[in-house]
Amino acid sequence: MVMILAEITNPTELQFQLTNVRFDEWISDGFFHIRWVAMVSLFAFSAWLWWKMVNKERLAEVALNAAVTAVMILILDELGEEMTLWDYPIDVIPLFPPISAINLASLPFLYSLIYQFFGKWKSFLIAQAVMALFSCFVFEPLFVWLRMYQMLSWKSWYGLPLYFAIGIIAKAVLSAVKRRARKVPAAPFHEYH
Repeated sequence: MVMILAEITNPTELQFQLTNVRFDEWISDGFFHIRWVAMVSLFAFSAWLWWKMVNKERLAEVALNAAVTAVMILILDELGEEMTLWDYPIDVIPLFPPISAINLASLPFLYSLIYQFFGKWKSFLIAQAVMALFSCFVFEPLFVWLRMYQMLSWKSWYGLPLYFAIGIIAKAVLSAVKRRARKVPAAPFHEYH
């Protein structure tokens, strides 16, 4: 494999070959493996639970919080995996950056529910701190033990400020969007069509 990749000089061809290797590995070792089924189940359960708990009157706002959070998590996760800080032995889908159920559903949904239920900054910061502690010292070790997550040159406690900051940044972004939306008069419905 190394010989084949070393002989390729075209970056597009190299990417194609790496994608094929990743896909083949996923088909043989990941797809429908018990850990893959667990990850897909975690995604489905997280989505179902979020839908049951989300305030439907604030659905757009809370969903936007989940989306902002997911973008930050996916960017940080891609950086971490590219820098070989950690790895996901099982991918939900092999053709994209590491899209795990944890990053795409569980964490964004958890952050958005904290955003929904803890509106005041003081209670929000306390909830964020508790969530960050649990993520670092309970959930990460659990996912390592379940072999869904592998720390390469990373320690759980490194993520503590990141878990904490993600929620704060997402809340600040949403606060800015809400302030801006209040300043702009709403256009009549017919102007959108």
